[in-house]
Amino acid sequence: MNYPGLVGIGRLGGRDAEGFHHVMIKPEYRSVFSELEEVYLIFNSDRVFYVTICERKQSDRKTWIKLKEDGIAEEQKLHREVILAVPECDLAETEDSLDCLVGFDVYHEGSLLGKVEDYFFNGAQDVLQVLDSAGTEYLIPYVDYYVAAVDALEKAILLQNAADLIALYLDGIS
Repeated sequence: MNYPGLVGIGRLGGRDAEGFHHVMIKPEYRSVFSELEEVYLIFNSDRVFYVTICERKQSDRKTWIKLKEDGIAEEQKLHREVILAVPECDLAETEDSLDCLVGFDVYHEGSLLGKVEDYFFNGAQDVLQVLDSAGTEYLIPYVDYYVAAVDALEKAILLQNAADLIALYLDGIS
């Protein structure tokens, strides 16, 4: 199975009496996994769940996680294997980690603002260069205040708190 934008980092194993799932993480992704709060679960029948890790534990050199969402154990029984995956962007640890966002659609208040054309570091944070269909370029700081969510599967970025920032560019055109 090929899931564009997602990388398999391990497998979800059985569940214990306390509701923890055993996870088997590939050695090269163990350090990345230890920092994750959300992962994708890919079931072998083209079903993908986005889940939140709410607790972790180590027991007998095994890693166990508890998931916030219900129904995972029941779904797991219907499938041969469950792959843990993360967006490719989560694995990028270099200065060029935003390369995977180039080409993503950018939405604000439910409307398409434009596409990410490029990005740069301004000395304080990364800044997305977003170009709309009329050729207007918006510079959006890539910080939690402005970026509400990044959806790697849909190749979309959802903005928040950006109305005043966008208005600056639109007022400059008038």
